[in-house]
Amino acid sequence: MNQAAPTFAQFAADRLVRDRRRLTSDWVDTLSSQLGLDPRRVLPHGDLLDHLPVVLAKAADFLCVPDTEKLTAEQIITEEMRDIARLRRGQGFDVQEIIREFDELAQLLDGAALRWLDDYPGVPDAKSVGRVFGRLNRVPLLMGQITVGAIEEERNALLRQLAVAEEEERLRLSRELHDQMGQLVTALLVGLRGLRSGTESEEQSARIVELENLAARIAREVQQLALDLRPPALDNLGLAAAIENLLHEWSERNGIDADLQRIGLGDERFASEVETMLYRVTQEGLTNVVKHARAGHVGVVIERRAGTLSIILEDDGAGFDVDAVLASSQNSRRLGVRGMRERVARLGGSLEIESSPGGGTCLFIRAPVAPGSDSTERDDPSR
Repeated sequence: MNQAAPTFAQFAADRLVRDRRRLTSDWVDTLSSQLGLDPRRVLPHGDLLDHLPVVLAKAADFLCVPDTEKLTAEQIITEEMRDIARLRRGQGFDVQEIIREFDELAQLLDGAALRWLDDYPGVPDAKSVGRVFGRLNRVPLLMGQITVGAIEEERNALLRQLAVAEEEERLRLSRELHDQMGQLVTALLVGLRGLRSGTESEEQSARIVELENLAARIAREVQQLALDLRPPALDNLGLAAAIENLLHEWSERNGIDADLQRIGLGDERFASEVETMLYRVTQEGLTNVVKHARAGHVGVVIERRAGTLSIILEDDGAGFDVDAVLASSQNSRRLGVRGMRERVARLGGSLEIESSPGGGTCLFIRAPVAPGSDSTERDDPSR
């Protein structure tokens, strides 16, 4: 008795398992012809090529899952793709290259499905055929999403580690400057004062006073540099106090009026990386005011609302065309804005800029924080 033909989904799943090596080879050949050389040598994710047969075998299982079970492709291939992402830890990648590769895979899977349709021994059901093509196309799409997403996550984690290392180095240098250089300059001042004997000539006395003034200036500059590298208030008193000190010193140094407002903020502390990020972005914003704005007044608002900590920095300066600056390929301000946005984005925050020529500039910096005080969870870089 003749056995009934399998459904097209079952037939396609069987063929996908049998053809997975061929599809992998076709993919490599296609990419080789495009790139002009073996993709294993140039692509930062060559290990993906080795895992592809396993992924396609899991995709074959997905083709036969009944629609009523609502089993998604992520449940079939996510585990394997995360293994791939782990293998790629620390490697560079180009998102557009990854997208192009998975587009090529989708086309190859479509071509394979058309061949299977020709070889199918029964009469294909339109619904079954549609589901096979739809799910086959879903596989490379999810492979790309999972791979790029996992690598982006690892990249952000690495950047956060670098940011922590940077702050630790800043703290070390700040202490070195304060302790070592501070002591040396103090010793220099004491030595210069010891040169005064009352018998030196008027010219010698004037020269000693000049050197004393120079040493005192060096001491002030070293102290300011140490504070800029890692302000003690940020570790000891918290974000609001650190920004208040920063704003006061910045205003005196640059001759620009400044004021600070706190809204919904008590004495609570937040995660060290959040406080550090908001402080550094505010510091960069104030630096940009001096460099570009020609402002007469700056206002800073620190606001706490539920799970968000926000800083608003507004000046009455010259302003600028935000879109034009961000579109420029050679602009130091563009690089500064991108750096600030990337620093904020690492912690799941956002940076918005409102500005227009002659209309001043306003920065809105937001970071997610725990609903309550989290001072007990701080990772103090001074430890």
